[in-house]
Amino acid sequence: MFPGAGNPHFFAEQLAEGLSPWKVPEFWLGWTNEPNHYQDVTGFIDMKLKALAEHRSQLQGGVLGFFEEWLPAEAEENGRKIGVQHAEAFRVLRLG
Repeated sequence: MFPGAGNPHFFAEQLAEGLSPWKVPEFWLGWTNEPNHYQDVTGFIDMKLKALAEHRSQLQGGVLGFFEEWLPAEAEENGRKIGVQHAEAFRVLRLG
């Protein structure tokens, strides 16, 4: 992840594996108050909730139930903004 991805000293062990530093072209921030990009995620809400459910230690006390209600509703609201069933909102920062 930026800024470590472009620094050859940050992941030195990967140089030995033949990998090269990579310049991160953009950074996507989720759950932002100022989105400038909406990504169509139609067809992936169930998969996202299933993946989220695997984080048991972070979802104690019924927190998953909140996400099972909120996440699809949020995705539908964002989807309407770009004419799809479900979308996620991001603030995309272009770095170069």
